[in-house]
Amino acid sequence: MTELHPGLVALALEKCEGSQFEKFAQTVFGAVLGPSFKPLGGTHDGGADGFFDVDILEDTSKPTTFFQATRELDYDSKIARTITRLRQVGRSVNRLYYATPRTIKLSDRAQIALSDKYEVDIRIFDGNFFQQNANFSPDVVAAFNAYLRPYAAFVETAQAPSFPSAGLTNNAQAISAFLGQEMERRLGTARTLESVCDSLILWALESTDPDQGILMTENEIIEKVENVIPTAKQFFRGEVHTRLSRMSTKIAGERLVNIYKRENKYCLPYETRQVLDDQRFDDEALKLAVTASFVDRIRESDPSLGGNTVDTIAIVIHSTLEAVFEKQGIGASRHFLSEDVPTDDALENTAIIEIAETKLSDAGFKGTPRSDVLTIVKNVLRGVFYNSNESERTYCSRLARTYILLFSIRNTPQIIEYFNTMAKNFILYIGSDLIVRALSEFYLPQEDQMTVNTFKILRQSGSRLILTEAMLEEVHSHIYAANLEYENYYYDIEPIVDAPLASQSDRILIRAYYYAKFDLRLASRPASWKGYLNNFLTASKMSGSVSPVSLKSLKDTVCARFGMEFEDKSTTSQGLKDAEVKKLARTIREMRPPGRHEKLSENDASMILRIDQSRRTKENKIVNPIGFRTWYLTQDGVSGAATSKCFPERRHARYVMRPEFLVNYIAYNPTDAQVRQSLRTIFPSKLGIRLGSRMDGKAIEGVLNSIKQAYSVDPARASAIVAEHADALKSDRMRAFAIKFEPKV
Repeated sequence: MTELHPGLVALALEKCEGSQFEKFAQTVFGAVLGPSFKPLGGTHDGGADGFFDVDILEDTSKPTTFFQATRELDYDSKIARTITRLRQVGRSVNRLYYATPRTIKLSDRAQIALSDKYEVDIRIFDGNFFQQNANFSPDVVAAFNAYLRPYAAFVETAQAPSFPSAGLTNNAQAISAFLGQEMERRLGTARTLESVCDSLILWALESTDPDQGILMTENEIIEKVENVIPTAKQFFRGEVHTRLSRMSTKIAGERLVNIYKRENKYCLPYETRQVLDDQRFDDEALKLAVTASFVDRIRESDPSLGGNTVDTIAIVIHSTLEAVFEKQGIGASRHFLSEDVPTDDALENTAIIEIAETKLSDAGFKGTPRSDVLTIVKNVLRGVFYNSNESERTYCSRLARTYILLFSIRNTPQIIEYFNTMAKNFILYIGSDLIVRALSEFYLPQEDQMTVNTFKILRQSGSRLILTEAMLEEVHSHIYAANLEYENYYYDIEPIVDAPLASQSDRILIRAYYYAKFDLRLASRPASWKGYLNNFLTASKMSGSVSPVSLKSLKDTVCARFGMEFEDKSTTSQGLKDAEVKKLARTIREMRPPGRHEKLSENDASMILRIDQSRRTKENKIVNPIGFRTWYLTQDGVSGAATSKCFPERRHARYVMRPEFLVNYIAYNPTDAQVRQSLRTIFPSKLGIRLGSRMDGKAIEGVLNSIKQAYSVDPARASAIVAEHADALKSDRMRAFAIKFEPKV
């Protein structure tokens, strides 16, 4: 058993949510002290029965002993409310175990004073207790890894460990559902994405009106969508033109969008605008009806409340419900949209109560005691979740549909966190083709330097980029060959070379040189070919395809510019079997078009087998939901296919990562904070109940089926499925990605 570092435990306790801390605390109590606990009143009525007092547990063997785990700062007030509540429901309280991840000064004195005050044996277990017992047993360590460790993952991954020491199992089923959808989005199976794009376009055009001259360009539509949904950048820009063309084409005498070709602008047809206007009125009426329903439930709980207090409590309930979709969107969507899913499996009631308590604190009640108001809020929320009326069900279903739309385009914190964590752990052996392409981007505007920007983002995230000696020699040979072609074909005609002629060169560096030279906007554009090459190496020292001085110059430049680590040939070949290298190199050579240098096939073979060896020795120790860390990053597809042919026993393994994967899933991701802010903007607004209703019903059903399948297995199995999907996605050469990885020169 690997011991947990005290600092890691302390950080996780500080950052964790109360619901996860409760699960960890129960394991610690059972292991260290012996008692086991069950929800107050049992679980015979599913989620509804456990909802009201979800934060209070009772000893299974002693009916007068209770357990409570909470993050609340005011432990005296919390203990008082708990004892009061237990007595209200007719329970005798002899002992209360109070667990908190926070550190309480002089906790032994506090528990004596509180025991005397409430005439109950109160035992306080604070953060110090849990730090001291985090390594008590393998079960406790496993509970920490499952429930608390993810909250400290940002520190561990910042140090780029050899592999994550704990699986990301908390959200494994949600991530499995998302990746399952992504795996289906191959050629010809993009129905969900098309439906999402169409929904967003219709929403963006809602305010158009040609009679008032209100039309929108394609760029204005993109800007409006991306301002609200940050992850739209990954797919919407690449799809919007095609979808607008489709939607503005008349089908069966009707079109969804009108185009004004002279202005190249769009608007909704009059009939569509009328329908949407009616829907907006319905949306407004629905929210008013739901608020009225909340008010009725509040008054049933306490008829004596004044009007202002009732209105404020209704606002708290609305904000709690909206926050539930932000934090438990998958569970809430399963609860409200999937009829055959058990309700107590979908929602995490402890977390809902935590949200409600936070919203109450934000509201700052003065006239009514906070504990009484919390009781009312719990009553109303229990009714909404487990005994809702028609307006409440319709409202929550609309919110759920919107969440499904956002989930399908990864505009949810769990999915963004997964891919951002993945980016922190890669070890990427960079192919010479991508290094040459990165060099060719030297004079491009920064926003067009796709390869360079991808390298930069990966390094900043914590990934390691490896430049092998063999790839360095390939890049140097490429530059040397480009130099020979320039001297033999372009040097003498330099004065008459123009952009059209330069574009015919099959050497990307020659094209890049001329494009930069002809760009009058560049103050530092290259004056000569040698001057251009000096950006990468000392050109005057380049005497051959692998001349030592210029080779070292190139190595130092590439490593410094792109943050790469250099690996010499002896390190790359260490432990490799020469016969396997030759066998794979021969297969690669046979599968490639004639004319490729034999040495290149040997280099690719060594790279593939080096990665295979690294995985076998370092990456097969635990189930890792992010999949394999070590990959060969290149656009070449032959070497990977040749490996499957050459070694049938490894045919299911994948070694080559497509750069398109990085561009579409990692390089341009928004931050977790940006995604959370977008959810906080969408759900409280009318957009929360409007956006999902634009999405095709069959597309919603498809996403729900993926979610249902993902939640039909336990988190451990889901973690393994996530790893399989992740590796398949990284290497899938049949997939049509939204953002293309195409050179700008």
